Amino acid sequence: MNSKQKAIENLKKQIRLERERLGPDGIKELEKLAKNIIKPERVDTLPAGMVPYDKKAAIKAFEIFLKNHGDPEEFERRLREMIRKSSH
Repeated sequence: MNSKQKAIENLKKQIRLERERLGPDGIKELEKLAKNIIKPERVDTLPAGMVPYDKKAAIKAFEIFLKNHGDPEEFERRLREMIRKSSH
């Protein structure tokens, strides 16, 4: 097995473990959020280079990520710091 195949197998294993951890309800919620993030009807009205997304769905997806992250407080602190630095 070459390194590419090993990497693919490792990713599949990680996905399988995350699916098991989230359970059927968590998977359904993430699928629902993913479908709502990009709204095709908005694509034509955006300026060039902009990517459409549903702000509420994106925030909900981020909240789910933080809830399931190993150290959500540290991640949130680092993210806020990065946002603060980039907005000045």
